[in-house]
Amino acid sequence: MERQRRINPKGDAKYHIENGKDKVGFDVEYISAYKGRGVFVTTSFQKGDFLLEYRGELISKEECERRQRVYHDKLKVFLFDFYFDGKLWCVDAAKEDGSLGRLVNDDHVCPNAKMKYLTVQGKPHLCLFAIREISQGEEVTYNYGDSDWPWRCKIRTEKRHSKVAANNVNQTDPDLEQLHRSAEMATEMSQSQMEENNLNQTDSVFDMFHCNAEVSPEAIQSQMPGNNLKQTDPNLISTNRLVSKISVMS
Repeated sequence: MERQRRINPKGDAKYHIENGKDKVGFDVEYISAYKGRGVFVTTSFQKGDFLLEYRGELISKEECERRQRVYHDKLKVFLFDFYFDGKLWCVDAAKEDGSLGRLVNDDHVCPNAKMKYLTVQGKPHLCLFAIREISQGEEVTYNYGDSDWPWRCKIRTEKRHSKVAANNVNQTDPDLEQLHRSAEMATEMSQSQMEENNLNQTDSVFDMFHCNAEVSPEAIQSQMPGNNLKQTDPNLISTNRLVSKISVMS
């Protein structure tokens, strides 16, 4: 069986850019109230494949700064800064236009895609390309940049809380530990008293031979049980997806 020829990723991207539509093989799913929607693949993709364009309005740095001042925080996340031809530009994808690239979520730890810009008819276009094989059913993610996005802060806070909770489980409460020790001391004293009573109530025959025998402290100590006890919401620093992670698609 002849192997199907792979489509050139750059040519594939240009085709969809010029036609202004998303390629097939993607679906939008609701994830959670906090994370919102995400984009998942309905077919597998190879490393290097073109995935989606981040479509929106291309605006200048000055216009981007103006919109940052008037936009709600939920809209600011759609402002994507990048350098092109020595100048800072921005793609504003805040408008709900049905395109999928604007809905792809951030993953700064283990993303499976990367944003690059491609020049088509003299204008830059932001495009997502797979950086590893993406299996059917996986969510598409990429690194938004180095900003302290609020969801990243939430993840770090949850990890810190989990670590503190784990440490608290391993650290015995002082008052509780004292109660354990008091209970153990009472048990040891009770057992010692029982040993002493047993020693004082000697069998008459046994007493004939051992009336003068003494029980060593070590013998009593060896019978004692041992002690088995072992002892802020960060602010959003930057609202724009940073440009440092974007490279040119040659």
